[in-house]
Amino acid sequence: MEKNKQDVYLKNFLQVRLVSDFNKSKIYYQTTLGFKVDEWGHAELGNNLGFMLQQADNHEDIRPNAKPGKVQWEGQNIGWDSYFYSNFEGVGQLYKEFKSKGAIFAYELKIETMGNSQWKEFAVKDLDGYVMVFGGGK
Repeated sequence: MEKNKQDVYLKNFLQVRLVSDFNKSKIYYQTTLGFKVDEWGHAELGNNLGFMLQQADNHEDIRPNAKPGKVQWEGQNIGWDSYFYSNFEGVGQLYKEFKSKGAIFAYELKIETMGNSQWKEFAVKDLDGYVMVFGGGK
């Protein structure tokens, strides 16, 4: 191994999302979903989680994920574009916050029993139909 070689350090991840109206999307992510969004479209929530919003040239270039071929549980009957993990209480807090600010819900908050634990989950959409799922267990 080379003595001068630096270890690679990845410090952030932002998925690129093509949007139909950059300014409207920026406002929705900021005011409704609580993301910090800068003038370049970096939309971040929490510890470096989020998206880079970019203006699409054509509406047909905007492609949220299709639903999966094999549905394993109820929430998968739609396409998911992002999944955010939190703690059980945090998911409930986010749900209330998004609800109070008029978020577009793909599906409402649900609690499921999985063996000896519980899982809480809900999903919101952005203005172009991208689905973000928020879930956590206890």
